[in-house]
Amino acid sequence: MKELTEFLEGKGFIVANKDTISLEPSVNYSYAKTIFKNREILVPLLCRLAVSLNKKEEPVVFHLSETGKMVIVQQFLKGIINQFLDNLRADGFISDWELTDSQYKITVTTIEEKLRFFRSKWAEEVFRYVIMKTVQMFCNPRKISYKTFQNVELKRIGEDNLFTELDLIVQIQKRFYVFEVKSGPWIRIMQWANREKALVDKSGLLRNVVCTIYENIPAYIFEPQLLFNLNAIEKQLGELLDEDFPKE
Repeated sequence: MKELTEFLEGKGFIVANKDTISLEPSVNYSYAKTIFKNREILVPLLCRLAVSLNKKEEPVVFHLSETGKMVIVQQFLKGIINQFLDNLRADGFISDWELTDSQYKITVTTIEEKLRFFRSKWAEEVFRYVIMKTVQMFCNPRKISYKTFQNVELKRIGEDNLFTELDLIVQIQKRFYVFEVKSGPWIRIMQWANREKALVDKSGLLRNVVCTIYENIPAYIFEPQLLFNLNAIEKQLGELLDEDFPKE
């Protein structure tokens, strides 16, 4: 932690509320693995739930036809969705669901703390899971040490207001990788990324990565920050680590 705080202080920031920083994986990692494995069907479902919450739709309606899959494939997908919804109901994220033909009707919980899972938390958990899996697969065979820091709140030195909260920082030897997950509309991602350019470091010791569920956002918009998307992040992060830690 000392190396991280000293590095950020050199960028003009202090870490606020150090006690809130989590070093352990989230309790929702089981959901993260399920969502990533079945992201082709579960990500559209979760996005539909998030949009419906903003519009205060009740119940939330999700059509399997939205997946664009053939009927025979949709039968297989129903099994995945049904199990996922059963798990969400068991954990109190939804209160009930029903399926008629190819249409789901889902009644979401009214507990605000749990609603955050649909609005943004699920995407944060999925990216954290994939990032940590990729980092472990890279570092462990090479016997490279690493540390992780989640939910890092930053303030500018001399200011009282919170500047930002970073979802995940991975420290590998002397390098820092800052990951911020955005699952909302593009324009908000762009606004956030423009503000976060204050964290960009020219020394190359800090890599600032914007993670998004979308595939077709132009990466050049975020330069010199990096843009990783959910379907390609394993390859993108693996190539970045190979570049930063070449084999001797």
